[in-house]
Amino acid sequence: MASCGGDGASDSGSESGFTSVSGGTSPSTDGHTGTVTASASEGSMGSSSATQASSDSNSATSDATVTAASESESDTNTDTDTDTDTDTDTDTTGQPACDGEGQGGFDFSYLWVANTDQGSISKINTETKIEEARYYSDVSEGGVSSPSRTSVNITGRFVVVSNRGTGWVTKVAANVSDCVDLNGNGMIETSPDKDTLLPWGSDECVLWSTQVAPNPFSIKAGPRGTTWTPGTYNPETCEYEDQKVWVGWLEAPGQAAMGMLNGDTGELEATVALPNWPLTGDDGLTGFAPYGAAVDADGFVWTTAAFSDQLWRIDPDTLEYKKWSAGPGASHYGMTVDSKGKVWLGSWLGHGGVSTFDPVTEAFTVIPGSTNNVNRGIAADADGNVWVITNVGGASGCGMVQIDAETQSVVQVHQFPQCGGYPVGVSVDIAGYVWVVDNDWVYKVNPVTYEKEQVLVANTHYTYSDMTGGGLLNAVIPQ
Repeated sequence: MASCGGDGASDSGSESGFTSVSGGTSPSTDGHTGTVTASASEGSMGSSSATQASSDSNSATSDATVTAASESESDTNTDTDTDTDTDTDTDTTGQPACDGEGQGGFDFSYLWVANTDQGSISKINTETKIEEARYYSDVSEGGVSSPSRTSVNITGRFVVVSNRGTGWVTKVAANVSDCVDLNGNGMIETSPDKDTLLPWGSDECVLWSTQVAPNPFSIKAGPRGTTWTPGTYNPETCEYEDQKVWVGWLEAPGQAAMGMLNGDTGELEATVALPNWPLTGDDGLTGFAPYGAAVDADGFVWTTAAFSDQLWRIDPDTLEYKKWSAGPGASHYGMTVDSKGKVWLGSWLGHGGVSTFDPVTEAFTVIPGSTNNVNRGIAADADGNVWVITNVGGASGCGMVQIDAETQSVVQVHQFPQCGGYPVGVSVDIAGYVWVVDNDWVYKVNPVTYEKEQVLVANTHYTYSDMTGGGLLNAVIPQ
């Protein structure tokens, strides 16, 4: 990873102007993208046919227990019952009583980990800590895919994974009732456990795959920042409709793009060009694709240019964007949006601090006591905490910094047994547990007692984004 940074900056807030332009286009029909679809949408089963469309703080550590994410006791992978999870009861007015995955709830919760060296993603039950299934992330069926960002939708029923090496974005269903019986044999054929990956095209829980960046000119150019939008909630059906997936890539050095995909079909519906993209990184020649992505309660899509001071916001209706600069010393890496609409950013080197951006005042503030770290993934929870992953080479070493979002102060630094130096991503599940993904391990952290439990997941992991769906849920519907 590049050790790129600035000359440092003071911990004071600063205001910066923004750039506003219209850069949206509709997708061309020249074969720029390809989509393989087995459609399944919120509230309905999909078609049974596939179509080609193409402050100094004390370090807190605790003993950790270890759980093997092995044999699953779940029957979701072999269940042939085709009842969907959209059945609803009615209240006394005759309207649906939206329980479970209605507005603001999941029926189940999974952590989705990208296994970069294998070209796959793991589905881990956040309650049982069992890896229930594993899927190839694209047609390559191998490490050349280099999957990284995983993002879960507002109800937890679907995940998308972006493959940096090949340019494909793939959607997988978490629940067998959302899978599609492609061969019409009356059964859903899907991965039954962590050791069984079905050949590409035969797992009926893999719903679509769209190549947004054919033949990326570099792995840095392939799709990275990835996020779902919640869609529009329909109280009559208790469903979110018209959900979209936003993902960023590089068209060429200095030319970034954010694409909007139809969450049901994978069709690329619009592309927003982000010109003059920073050529930051280890060589200073190509830059990186939009690195992180998140959606706020107003529906705006946020993204960052890695190792730079730039923050971008896209209006999904007008396809216009605004750009802000945090100023010298900022070296953005991980990002998230909290329940109050503030954007949180962790800097890789530079001032090495955690900063927050207020869209109302348009000011960046560096959190006192958070500087001189090597920050990576970042997540906000429903209780006002912001969790930031740190690596060796910084003041906090290998661990996780906890910040109080309201007081904008460091609570403490958490360290992990067997920390290899490179924890990468962090996500908060719907029950409030914090999940940390390292290249070699996964930890589940109790946010109150700070008890840590290691979950063993095979292969090498490089996972960012909202791996559980808890981030989107908290940002859009504060719990």
